[in-house]
Amino acid sequence: MKAKKILNDDIADILISSLPTKPTTPSFYGGKGLSAKEMKEAFDKLPLYIIERFNELLDDINSDGDDSLCASIKTGITDSHTLKNLFEDIISGTLSSYMGSPNGTLSEYLLSLREDIDAIKATLGL
Repeated sequence: MKAKKILNDDIADILISSLPTKPTTPSFYGGKGLSAKEMKEAFDKLPLYIIERFNELLDDINSDGDDSLCASIKTGITDSHTLKNLFEDIISGTLSSYMGSPNGTLSEYLLSLREDIDAIKATLGL
């Protein structure tokens, strides 16, 4: 998983507030010595950094691997059950084996409904 929080230390040297108030030449105005072009480039660093990190987050969300973001989010169904497992259970149809219902799991409830329907069909001669 690549996604992680953006910390103050990660952006300290690219904050817009760290720039001089106007373009300067080296040491003439006590600034950082940035031309107008260099200030524009410096202004772009923080948004570009955020875009890069956001794209990493999207890649993690969309990843199929065991190092994806979904593979690290616990569902609470069991100690090791993750969101990735939940999606797999939905696709495979095994989700009903642990979903609750009025009579145990959803799978058990559906089985008992099938048995009831079969009994009604037999009674009606169907």
